[in-house]
Amino acid sequence: MALKKPPYRVLIAMMVLWSTALNYCFQTFFPVTLIAMLDRNKTVKLENGTETSQMPPDYGPRYPWTPFQEGQLIGAYFYGYSISSLPGGPIAEYFGPYWTVIVSSSICAAITSASVFAVMENWVPLFVCRLLVGLSGGVQYPSLQCLMGAWAPPNEKGKFTACLMGNVLGCVITQSIVGFLVSTMGWTWGFYFTGMNSALFLIGWVLLVSDYPEQNWFCGAEEVAYIKESHAGSVKIGKSKPPILQILTSIPFLSLIIGQFGSLWGLYLLLTVVPKFMADVLKFNLKGVGFLSSTPGISRLISGFIFGAIADFFIKRELVKKVVVRKGFITFSHFLPGIVMFLYLAIEDNVPIAVALLIIMMAFNGACVVTIIVNPQDLAPNYAGTQFGIMNFFGSMPGFIIPAKVGELTKYKSEPPEWAIIFGITGIIYISTGIVFVLFGSADLQPWNEKRETGPAEGGR
Repeated sequence: MALKKPPYRVLIAMMVLWSTALNYCFQTFFPVTLIAMLDRNKTVKLENGTETSQMPPDYGPRYPWTPFQEGQLIGAYFYGYSISSLPGGPIAEYFGPYWTVIVSSSICAAITSASVFAVMENWVPLFVCRLLVGLSGGVQYPSLQCLMGAWAPPNEKGKFTACLMGNVLGCVITQSIVGFLVSTMGWTWGFYFTGMNSALFLIGWVLLVSDYPEQNWFCGAEEVAYIKESHAGSVKIGKSKPPILQILTSIPFLSLIIGQFGSLWGLYLLLTVVPKFMADVLKFNLKGVGFLSSTPGISRLISGFIFGAIADFFIKRELVKKVVVRKGFITFSHFLPGIVMFLYLAIEDNVPIAVALLIIMMAFNGACVVTIIVNPQDLAPNYAGTQFGIMNFFGSMPGFIIPAKVGELTKYKSEPPEWAIIFGITGIIYISTGIVFVLFGSADLQPWNEKRETGPAEGGR
């Protein structure tokens, strides 16, 4: 008996996964690589209880950048990422996600590889390079929301949106491999690995992806008809101006922005400063930092697909209303991670518990794929890209706020009391933003989803 061929949209979902993995590869290689670039002695405790200063290993030239400059270098990507997220949706809705992702990924790869030549004692040239990479990368997530809006049937959006957890896959792979490469071959390989990693992805994207099922070379007519019928007219091919005023005055959408801010605050804490926490407080070496800082991401990746499958099951079988799924799973994506963060007020430098809590926190937060991340598809799939761009404009701000604040808090000491403050603030943000979404969020199709100025589709295949 011949095996049934999987639908082509599964391959599109895998390309979404790969795209987000590459996007976060550009983000997360840098905090690990930066540890090997800093000219700072490390204080270690000997067996007799005394402390001594230890010279760092030779991973290449080192630079005497201050904690403030370190925070700004990490935050530079997120300054750019946040800014370009705002126009990212309209750009993708006009030119199509196909070309938007191609151009964006190519620019990110070129600048990242060239950044090696911008590294010098003056930290500003490297800051500019990281800013430019962020400006280019910020358009990608809004683009993928546009792509999912066209390809994902409503009762499959939980699993489809879980593919956005490719960001975690990118984090896991990047931090582990970069930690190994930098510790064995030098910090320049953090940049080179990330730049070269783009070529294979771009080949796959160019050949396999299109803006709409109708435009794809390989998607069968039966599947195209099924996807189109499942959308029931809520998704239309063509260009139109997004109803910005109506979007920005929509209470459900404003609550979604706040929920996204809380969810990404926790994620960017993991991506930007947890490597520093593991190096300074838990005393891991560079290889350990690269591997262990990626393990919470593994739990988030796995749980994201589990929560996506559960939510799709509930919605497809009509066991509960969609809005109950969206708001009920906030318990996992926001409330429980917030509670876990408060536990850091008591653990100090207990290594097993510290790592275990990070893993648990990220596992719970994987539920964001069926709460915050998929919600733009509920409200207005025609303008999911515009919505997600606005969400990420505000939601990405923790990417530069957190490193700056951590740099200030740990300017003189980077020990458990300082980090307890950081984790406590994260707990408050998780819970408060989750409450806002529960009170004011919605899963209903909004009247501003309708396209009023449609034209022939362009930019796809």
